[in-house]
Amino acid sequence: MKPSHFCLVALTALFSGHAAANDTLTPLKYNNPGLVVDLGVGLWAWPMPMDFDRDGDLDLVVNCPDKPYNGIYFFENATGDTAKNKMPVFKPGVRFSKGAQNVQVSYVDGKPVVMTPGMVHPDFLKTGIEQEVKLGPAKNIHMNKVRANMWRSVDYDGDGQQDLIVGVGDWTEYGWDNAYDANGRWMNGPIRGYVYLLRNTGSNDKPTYDKAKKVMATDRPVETFGWPSPNFADFDGDGDLDLLCGEFLDGFTYFENTGSRTQPKYALSKRLKAETGNYLTMDLEMITPTAFDWDKDGDMDLIVGDEDGRVALVENTGKLAEKAPVFKEPVYFQQEADQIKFGALVTPVGFDWDGDGDMDLICGNTAGYVAFIENLSGKSVEKPKWAAPVRLEAEGKAIRPMAGPNGSIQGPCEAKWGYTTQTVADWDGDGLPDLVLNSILGKVVWYKNIGTRAKPKLGAAQPVDVEWNGPQPHLAYGWLKPKGKALLTQWRTTPVAVDWNKDGLMDLVMLDQEGYLAFFERAKKDGKLILQHPKRVFCADKAAQAPGVVDKALAHLKVRNPVEMKAGEALRLNAGIAGKSGRRKICIMDWDSDGKLDILLNSANANFIRQTSGADGKWFFADMGLLSDANIEGHDVSPTTVDFNDDGIPDFVGGAEDGHLYYLRNPKSK
Repeated sequence: MKPSHFCLVALTALFSGHAAANDTLTPLKYNNPGLVVDLGVGLWAWPMPMDFDRDGDLDLVVNCPDKPYNGIYFFENATGDTAKNKMPVFKPGVRFSKGAQNVQVSYVDGKPVVMTPGMVHPDFLKTGIEQEVKLGPAKNIHMNKVRANMWRSVDYDGDGQQDLIVGVGDWTEYGWDNAYDANGRWMNGPIRGYVYLLRNTGSNDKPTYDKAKKVMATDRPVETFGWPSPNFADFDGDGDLDLLCGEFLDGFTYFENTGSRTQPKYALSKRLKAETGNYLTMDLEMITPTAFDWDKDGDMDLIVGDEDGRVALVENTGKLAEKAPVFKEPVYFQQEADQIKFGALVTPVGFDWDGDGDMDLICGNTAGYVAFIENLSGKSVEKPKWAAPVRLEAEGKAIRPMAGPNGSIQGPCEAKWGYTTQTVADWDGDGLPDLVLNSILGKVVWYKNIGTRAKPKLGAAQPVDVEWNGPQPHLAYGWLKPKGKALLTQWRTTPVAVDWNKDGLMDLVMLDQEGYLAFFERAKKDGKLILQHPKRVFCADKAAQAPGVVDKALAHLKVRNPVEMKAGEALRLNAGIAGKSGRRKICIMDWDSDGKLDILLNSANANFIRQTSGADGKWFFADMGLLSDANIEGHDVSPTTVDFNDDGIPDFVGGAEDGHLYYLRNPKSK
């Protein structure tokens, strides 16, 4: 019996935390019938292809362990047979279960079997992972604590009994962060990914599992760079089961079975290549491949989830190269547009980018891209119609700073991340909006608009230079050092370009190297714009803020980065070092319409840091607490303001970890 769309929508409302949290903090929707965008859930996609609604065609079910988008979602294929149309446009996802890390699907006698660590979920098609049955072995069969813990069922040795396969990711040697030498070499070990076999010595009805043993490749354990998501299938068409794994980064590792169906033996690893000759890679990280014959042509394709919630088809060409299967480049699935989404940890900025009088959105994300999401409705529209995100380019190439092998303080496992956060402002005073950007690197740069007001075009990235008083201060950690006058500061924190002192020149307000909120004042020298040495002139109000006050009234929300302000002292928004540094998303505007610039600061949604006074070159602030009692924070929330209804009062938009945008009307707005 096919579940009705109505029933699934009802389940969405019942179980979805982001829908039930607070009806005044609501997701922004495209409001654009007919628009098609990338299919996606929140942060981390674990895809499970299956005929979920039992109508004869293949759908996508995608697990998402994220906050606030946690859940397992059904994306209905309304087009039909994937043998005829391998890239159907799916209906928007409908939540039918809670989500969790490490949800994997196997196929036994052609039917999906869904497992989580130590558990099987026999009623998955009706209740997702809400009901569970213990498999018997401990949830962690590895000797160390693991992050990846991926369980699947397979008849490993062709004896008719379903065995267990577990892929694990061991971070013991990797540690976490700040482990570079002075030359940028990582001094800790790698992430290690292993694959274990738990052989079934009982029966399928009453399984009994042997002690877990590592699957070997010749004389050594099968190993990947973490996050293996193991798939046993006949990839080379010789009748036995080969092994194909993903990894924590973006590639795929293949282990050919050189033995037989009943006595498997695995060769040393090979990195898979695409038909282009390049190594087969995904756009992002933490990839989760599932081997499945999606196009029904007799070979095993890959359905792969990416860190940003998207899902791709990686089609098997049916060809071999050096005894390994050859795949086409990934193609990301599409869905009917519903909620606006741009990757994960989206960082929105409300700004009229194309000069047509209405407020658009410029957004960064974990991948490092920056996108223009165009408002198609004009002024005074409470619920605008939106275009699909379009990635901004500089000199004809997509803007995408990435860490590479040593640009992230948290190590080489973050090579593909960019964590862009930006503001839009006329940085050089020529009347055109430019882009000022920070990223995972902590290098603050700007892109000059070399186009027009109606058709912006960006030139190459240029460093934001500062006229330092003496040697530039260094970060107290890491190996990266500033070059020349260029600003190198804490990573993943918003560079706010704003005319703070209202002198007609664009200043910079952001975290300095020690996490203090600093004022980089703009001035003119010999007819040229300069940025002066930073000053710590933003302070906690003495009357309104007691020492060490934290927003305790809403402590039950377990805010990741609570606001701490010490009376009369300079605002230090993050005192952490290395991986715990930075991470502050900031928006500056007059939230309460009293003529003074305030700060919205990332928290469960955003804290309103109200400016109370200014005197003698200093400005004082009081923490007024959260804007809402809804917690949409995972890693963090990136605040901006918009004025869709054109009433002159700023309203809040928060970019959440799930890549969606959440809107809240200013209480002063009618």
